[in-house]
Amino acid sequence: MEKGKLSGFKEVLFLRFDDGQELISALISSLEEIGVRSGVIINAIGMLRDFQVGWFNVEEGKYQFKEFEIPHELISLQGNISELDGKPFPHIHVTLAGPDHTAIGGHLKEGIVCNTVEMFIGVLEKRLYREGSGTFKPLSLKE
Repeated sequence: MEKGKLSGFKEVLFLRFDDGQELISALISSLEEIGVRSGVIINAIGMLRDFQVGWFNVEEGKYQFKEFEIPHELISLQGNISELDGKPFPHIHVTLAGPDHTAIGGHLKEGIVCNTVEMFIGVLEKRLYREGSGTFKPLSLKE
């Protein structure tokens, strides 16, 4: 078990992503531009289309993803931002609902912004990072 103490956010960022942007790559580009390497994705609202959501199959040691083309409302989006190989690495989980109001969720691999996504990120002073080989790279805290 790893433990560490995080106290408050250095600042809270607001990012808005526009229709047609690939959310994950646009987020990484924004984080690189601003210089953020560690943070907590507090929440986001908006819509996604053409997205992939998955869960980690422990027995097989890999994620299994399902693709959705139809636009879905973001009910919940949260995660963390750490450093992996010197770059920001967002680890995001989502819950989304489609036209029939049925909720789906899991690990977000990718997705295209539909209309808009509005996101708030708490920036951390301490460094979160990931190391390891293979699919699983555990989150660690640099004191």
